[in-house]
Order: sequence, then structure tokens, then C-alpha cells
Amino acid sequence: MKVLKIGDDVLQIKMSPSFMQKAACPLYLKLHYVDKVDVVKRWIRIEAERGKTGHAAIADLLQFCLDESCTLRDGVDDTMIRDAINKHLPHEIMGEAGLVFQWLRLWRDRFGIPKNIFGQEQKLALDEEFEECAWDEASYRGILDLMQVTGSHCVITDWKSQPHIIPESDLHQAIGTDIAEQFTFYAWLAWKMYPQLETFKVRLWYLRYGFYVESQRTLEDLELFEQTLMIKERKIAEIESWDPIPGKHCQYCDFIHMCPIAQDMSPSNPEIITQEQAIRAAQRITVMEALIKVDKGKLKLYVNANDNVMIGENWIYGYNHKTSTTWKPGEVDPVLRDRGYQLADVANLDVKKMRKLLKESAKTDPELAAKLEAISHEKHKTEFKGYRKGEDAVDDDESF
Repeated sequence: MKVLKIGDDVLQIKMSPSFMQKAACPLYLKLHYVDKVDVVKRWIRIEAERGKTGHAAIADLLQFCLDESCTLRDGVDDTMIRDAINKHLPHEIMGEAGLVFQWLRLWRDRFGIPKNIFGQEQKLALDEEFEECAWDEASYRGILDLMQVTGSHCVITDWKSQPHIIPESDLHQAIGTDIAEQFTFYAWLAWKMYPQLETFKVRLWYLRYGFYVESQRTLEDLELFEQTLMIKERKIAEIESWDPIPGKHCQYCDFIHMCPIAQDMSPSNPEIITQEQAIRAAQRITVMEALIKVDKGKLKLYVNANDNVMIGENWIYGYNHKTSTTWKPGEVDPVLRDRGYQLADVANLDVKKMRKLLKESAKTDPELAAKLEAISHEKHKTEFKGYRKGEDAVDDDESF
């Protein structure tokens, strides 16, 4: 098993989606796996606790149905859902019980239990030689929410409680994005554990919406991912200090309030003239933006239940009502035409709708898709912000 040594600290490297996410910041890795900071001292992320509650309750209800050989609709009533939620819901997020209840009722009504379930909450653990081993001794491990196997075909389902619907293009990538690699990792684990498997489907079930999206993983995808995994494992083993490294992962950090960068209240430099000063400024902004995002979410909940917040005599934080004027294109078009104008003289096309039309027509009307593609135009702009290396931003709000 590979280990990471920094001073007197020794950390066994156990590659998993959550371990790799935390490894993006050495301090995050240390506080979680080395210091093992007590749960009560961690930053409470409501969305994460909701998701954990939903996962645990689903595991209980699904196991009940498997044991009793019944369907969810026949075997699980609202009382059972309430009891399962109550068992796993932390008191800190008691106010979220209603939302989780809605998710599980929707899941019960729409999810059909398949007959080929191989395991649920399936723990897969492999040693350095990719052989099955105990969970605590594993070099590679993961928990599959639901695993189905038919012959050499495997289907892996993961429950997701997030509101954001991930673009299918991201899910279809074997490597490159966090969510894509998470699912590829699960398929890779299943393949290493059960070499007879040859084809894979990964499914993402949206609990709050009651539907799933799926993608394929081939053996070629898994072999490519394995090479990427080995690179990441080696880079983690080469970490030389526990110093924090801010980034997108700050949004998910359980210890953002303990980060020395977040606690750095020293004055900024009058000017940024060196690379070191520039890095320090960018780090502070990244961590503070993550903190601000969390606080804005909590403040919004407070304002929803109370009122806008007065800051001093002349400044308010909360909802600011504005009125604007709008017109419906279908009603404007005949009025303009009657006076010899064209709608295009005053209106811009909706880029999202055009992209959707282009995507749909590529399947149903290739000729139309080709014509739309031929008359499309590219617009370029830059935006000053923090972003992931290699990320190519697409602005859906701009017009053609």
C-alpha cells in the first residue's frame, strides 16, 4: 500500500472518489484522514447532510423490499418512509425533513426494483495487486449504491440529491470531469473485482426529479482510466506539505472555517507586483468566495422566513423588487410586419433554444441541422474569475 509521509504524519493512500476530491487540497486531506477532526467541529453543509440521509433511508427501504420480495409501491408506505428518514436525519437539518420525504416518495413511486440486483450499498475493496481485501486495508475502494449484473453486463446506479442536472455530455466522458471519473471509478472497481464483466452502464438517479440518465463504459475506457488513476495516486504520494491549495473543491470542504487562508485577515498589499503576492491574493479570493456562497445560502433561508436585513441606515441585503417591460415574440411579430418591420430588427434568438433545436434536428432533420450549423457565428469574450484548468466556458446568455 502506498503511503504519504510528511514529518511525523503518515497517511495510507486509499484511492476512492471522495479521497481524490479531498486530495486536491493537502490540508483537507490531513484534517479528514490524519487529524480525523470530530464531526461536530466540521462545517455543516445542509445539502450534503440531506444527501446522506436520503442515501441511508433508501438503503433501509430497498433492503426491506428485497428481504420481503415485494415492490416499493406494495411494500413501502408513507409511515415507513417517515421512520427511515427519522432514523438517519441529523437534528441540525430537521427543517429539511419535508424535502427528503418528497424525494423518497417520488423514488418509491417511480423506481422499479430490478430482478438482477447483485448488491446495494456494495463495498468493493482492492489491494495494491487489485485483489479483494478488507475495507480498511484497501488501496482502492468505493461504495456502489446499486449494482446489477446479468451475465457479463453490469449496471451501476448512484442516487443524487443535487438540484443541478449534469449535462449528459459530461456523464459520457470516461475521464475529464469529477462526475465522469466518479462513475468510471465505480465501473473500474467492479471490473477489477469481477473480471468476467465486459460491458458497463452507469446511471445517475436524480432523487428530487424522479428520473435517471445513463452512459456506457467500455473496457477501453476502464483501461484508460486506470492509467489516469495511477498518475493521480503517484502525485498524491509526492505531496510535500499540508499547506492548503484553494480551488473549486473549497465549495465542498468540511473545514473551510478552519482554513488559514480563510482566517487571514491581514491587509492586502497596496499593489500586486510579484507572483507570490498574486498567488496569495487569488487564494484568499477563492476561499472567501466559497465562504460567501455558503453564507448567502443560509442568509437567503433566513430572509425567506423573516425579512430583508437592514445593515446600517441606508443598506439592505435581501430581495430587491424590480419591474421591467417585456413582449412576447408571437404577439410582436404581426404588429411589426403590419408596419413593414421584421422581428429580427428588434429581437435576438435564444441561444439555449437554438442549441436545443440544433441537437434535436441533428437526429430528426439532418438537413435543417446542417443549414443552422452553416449560418451560426462564433462570439468570443473573456471573464475575470477563478476556473478549472482546461475549462472552456460557454455563455448560454449571449445571443447570436
